[in-house]
Amino acid sequence: MKSTYTLLALLFSSLLFAQVTSEPQEVDPESSVKIIVNLNLLDLSQEYVTNLIDSADNGADLYIWTFSPVEHPAGHPLVNGVAEPAWQNSNDTLRMTKEADRVYSYTMVPTEFYEVDAAEVYDKDIKFLVKTKNGGGFGDPDVKSDDLTLVVDPPKVTLDPAFVFPSVAYGDDVLSINYENARETKTSMQNLDPNDCFVYARAVLSDSSEVQIQPFTSVSSNPALQMEYIGDNTFQKFIIPNTFFNVPAGLTISSMKFIVTRRSPFTSGDDRVDYDLDINLLCE
Repeated sequence: MKSTYTLLALLFSSLLFAQVTSEPQEVDPESSVKIIVNLNLLDLSQEYVTNLIDSADNGADLYIWTFSPVEHPAGHPLVNGVAEPAWQNSNDTLRMTKEADRVYSYTMVPTEFYEVDAAEVYDKDIKFLVKTKNGGGFGDPDVKSDDLTLVVDPPKVTLDPAFVFPSVAYGDDVLSINYENARETKTSMQNLDPNDCFVYARAVLSDSSEVQIQPFTSVSSNPALQMEYIGDNTFQKFIIPNTFFNVPAGLTISSMKFIVTRRSPFTSGDDRVDYDLDINLLCE
């Protein structure tokens, strides 16, 4: 990954769900990717964000305004703004698609859209914000999101020691959460006792509410979160997402987060793997 986190940041940032997701999750810069933004997960303390949400709720179109890996110059077919002032005249080609209430997307092939090679996309990521066609400013209130990033990492040669299979599924499918502890490179998580492996679990539902099976710092107090030792330093847990998270009738799971930990009490980032397992579910 491109960033190095302190242990404190690992603890708290890991409990947050991404404002930006994609389909597919693993972005190939040379293939089509749908960039998805959930407005409910933006910083609602900012007036310009609430202005954006109010505008969307009242039927305004939203637009992507992107500036990395490159920002197209005036006159380019994909320039962010087509007239002066550009900020108040978004390009209709950059209009986003409404996927659901307060959920918007934009689909592109990154290398074609930005006219760069894959290496530059991997290096710089896709950075953008979301705005109305007239983004305000020039004495008027701004109507926009904060700057957002879709991280684009090169493909991994091998799976991390912890992984979910399959990576794409429906809420009623059987998912397998796996942890091959024998491949763990983090010293503090190596050689776990057969009874010492647990998994934090959290889901975001279609109404943007969240279901957390157990607070992160007390995961091992809940037997439902213990992973089964199946031999050869390997742990596994099978779940059916809708049942596991007890999803109410009429709602579906939008995304899930799992984090493999060792037996509580959780004291520091030493007691968990250094990455989260973020899974988006297919629409029913």
